[in-house]
Amino acid sequence: MRDDVPCEFPAGCDGSAVLERLAQVLDPELDEPILELGFVRSLELRSDHARVALRLPTSWCAVNFAYLMADDVRRALLGVEGIRQVTVSLGDHCAAGEIEAAVNDGRPFAEAFPGEGAGSLAALRLTFLRKGFLSRQERLLRDLRDAGCSPATICALRLGEVAMQDDAIVIRQPYCAPVECGSAAILRRFFWSAGPSSAWTAALRHH
Repeated sequence: MRDDVPCEFPAGCDGSAVLERLAQVLDPELDEPILELGFVRSLELRSDHARVALRLPTSWCAVNFAYLMADDVRRALLGVEGIRQVTVSLGDHCAAGEIEAAVNDGRPFAEAFPGEGAGSLAALRLTFLRKGFLSRQERLLRDLRDAGCSPATICALRLGEVAMQDDAIVIRQPYCAPVECGSAAILRRFFWSAGPSSAWTAALRHH
């Protein structure tokens, strides 16, 4: 997680819960956290109101991608205890006004651009969530194979035998020496994306 984002929190609040939720928001195409990509320009929390300023790589970033990221930021932070309102700004993005007005009011993409044939982004969101999930799954499986795990061993693994220790994935099976493999970040994101409260699962429920 980047530590160079200007943040302002109330006295006595370290903001860790807010940053952890924000770290789960991904660029839909790159499947990387917007915090790590440097897209978050500033974060401010006053009372129950969070304000997030985004700076996308180009002012002409596709409007549907920009909407998805802004909407995901709002949804993520509304899930933090104590936050009741979220305002997202998109800086110099070409459609900042339309997207900000819709997202901050909780309105869908189609209402951000009425009369322009804009439809629901549900199918697009599901496509990117599926793509990201499969990409993380592949990276996790490659790390396990590189660590010497056979396909049979991987298929027989139980969730309780796979853990994160420091920055690494550690496999502990009965009567076997622990095996260290891959980055804990990959496993953390894989479990987050596959969990019952994940965006991936939510999208599947509504598809």
